[in-house]
Amino acid sequence: MRVGDIVIVSNLGEMKVYKAEPRDLEAEAGLKPNNVKLDLVDAKDYVASHWKVQDIVTDEAGQFKGGSQGRGEFTQGSIGERHELEKRVEADVINAIVEDINAEVESHNPPKWFLALPETIYDKVVERISPAVREKLFVGVKKDLTKADKKDLPELLKKKLA
Repeated sequence: MRVGDIVIVSNLGEMKVYKAEPRDLEAEAGLKPNNVKLDLVDAKDYVASHWKVQDIVTDEAGQFKGGSQGRGEFTQGSIGERHELEKRVEADVINAIVEDINAEVESHNPPKWFLALPETIYDKVVERISPAVREKLFVGVKKDLTKADKKDLPELLKKKLA
């Protein structure tokens, strides 16, 4: 990792963007470009991923719970519909992550960038990143490093796990 690179760590709940800055004067002068520290430049929370389905929809099946008993027949009545809400919310959050990654990399325009995402969403996110941004991706790690200390990130991202 060198001065000017960015590190993006994210999961479905939050994203943190770090920029590699020189740790000392030698790194600033370019004599030791690998001697960097990470500074947090942006952080985002994805609130929708924290919602529960029961907070969004009711568990009531509908207005006519008992069904119809007309003409000697009994029908089940309204049983509600199956919601694919959890999948839809996850897809919306993944789209937001992709848009934010594209925006961050384009705005900072680093020589290279590093990415850490949980294994469950890594492939879904990386395949949607724009080709120009994906081209600069140096290391991608299939691990949730959002809670990792920023001092440990350069060492954790040296090993290419993805």
